[in-house]
Amino acid sequence: MSRRTDLHPPVEPRCAWPPLHRVERRQEGDALALLTALRPELGWPREWAWLPVRETASGYEALDPALPLHRQVRRRDFELAGQAHPGEALRCRLPLDELPDAPGTGLLCLLLYADVRGQWVESARHAATAEDELEAALQAALAMGATSLRHAFVTRPEPDEAAAREEGLSFILAACQYPPGLLDARQGAEQDPRRAGPVDAALARMVDFTRHTAEGRACSLLLIAGDEIYADASGGLADAHNSVERYTRAYQQFKAGLVRHLPPTLERIVHAPDDHEIEDNWGPVQRRDGREDGGPWIDAARAAAWAARWEPGEREGLHRHFWHRFDWRGVRFFVADARLEREPRPQSRLMSARIMGEAQWRALQDWLAQPDERPRVVLSGSLLLPRRRSVAEYPGAAAASDAFDGFPASQHDLLRALWTQGTNDVVFLSGDEHRSGYATAWVGVDDGHGGLRTDQPRVRLLSLHSSALHAPWPFSVTEQEAFQVPDSFALMPERGDEPAPAGPPLRCLVTDWADHPGDGFAVIRMRAGRIEVAFDRTDAPPRFAAWETASR
Repeated sequence: MSRRTDLHPPVEPRCAWPPLHRVERRQEGDALALLTALRPELGWPREWAWLPVRETASGYEALDPALPLHRQVRRRDFELAGQAHPGEALRCRLPLDELPDAPGTGLLCLLLYADVRGQWVESARHAATAEDELEAALQAALAMGATSLRHAFVTRPEPDEAAAREEGLSFILAACQYPPGLLDARQGAEQDPRRAGPVDAALARMVDFTRHTAEGRACSLLLIAGDEIYADASGGLADAHNSVERYTRAYQQFKAGLVRHLPPTLERIVHAPDDHEIEDNWGPVQRRDGREDGGPWIDAARAAAWAARWEPGEREGLHRHFWHRFDWRGVRFFVADARLEREPRPQSRLMSARIMGEAQWRALQDWLAQPDERPRVVLSGSLLLPRRRSVAEYPGAAAASDAFDGFPASQHDLLRALWTQGTNDVVFLSGDEHRSGYATAWVGVDDGHGGLRTDQPRVRLLSLHSSALHAPWPFSVTEQEAFQVPDSFALMPERGDEPAPAGPPLRCLVTDWADHPGDGFAVIRMRAGRIEVAFDRTDAPPRFAAWETASR
């Protein structure tokens, strides 16, 4: 005899899951712009569920333990915002006044799905109500524990992200995360960095550093100087032949990995794309008919890098370019695109080819020319200084360099702009060489004997390079001996379509290179006229070196 289930009203079962990626947030007026991603295996959710919680030593608890969770949660209908499939970046907005403002409190970002593991008839058998189903789903989500939920914990942002802080600014510089393979999987690295394998070791240390040390909790910004993914991880041997596998899934796997466990105190992540987001040492070539050819992957790579950007809100150059400017806690940043705007470099144009487009170059010049006493930082994948020894000895070797010295016109124009504007102690951050270190350089008037005139103004700059988070192939790591240090070279005459009065001959001196080999990341502190840097390594805690900033 069959049971009559139509006597019971149908109840829609629910399950609640945190998103796949860390929830990024940015205040925009009275709203909070948010960025995350769905779990593709669960499909499209029915609703957002924003649950007010308090962070505790053991996890998260409801703000009002006496009140049922389904009466505390703030629910929103889920609406598609341009996503073609659940794996794409998910952007939404939330009224700022919905976030609790007490210390240690925030919202858990949960997504409500129809529970495909059960049938509504089973729910009807137990006579559950919709409120009971929702309560059970929220209780089950909270029971997942802190490790499963902490990337979904959203706190109220600082009132003015650009304003200087009395304690200054601390941030992290990283680059080049070669992806794990089938034999590289390790469990528990998000809780204990000692459990990480070689591929994830540096990221695991970063998570531990930012969560469990005072210096790490002070870091509010992560800058990724290129190669966040390796679309060409096998060097063409077994690389994917469709853009979804090659790019979309690679970004998804990186963001769903250890990086999602970075704490809310690290409020912002900024990424400057470089070659491995396309293919190794990518650059356009000039065809015989004069047209530029970026190869078969450039359009898909550009679209994927834009879709995977970390910024949750509006950004300068929307859908047009990757370079942009922003201010953060009293420091001015220019994120340069030293990859996607490169010009071809045939031998006939080697000394005049540009590493960035005209609009970006004018924007960078204007940014340097603005009268402002705040510290300045330029981020790019490509190393500004020092030059390679091969380029110093033979200018034609620039064609084989992937850094700024491979584009002498752009390198010299940038150094000249620093001197022209009198801009002291600009910090240039970069990745790509898979070797950590920093160089001090000076630009001034040539004294005719390989040095700088002491009776003329000169400016100092700092070039700071982060090694790879993981670079398994020794041949991909630039050797220290490849850098020309010390170095002295005259700047080429200024370019320009209009004739201009000739300025004094200028020269650049690179005085030193402090070498720090090995995988890891850099920690930079800027405070009270002082710049400090340390490099994370497996065998030792970060030790800081310092520069006293010069007056402008």
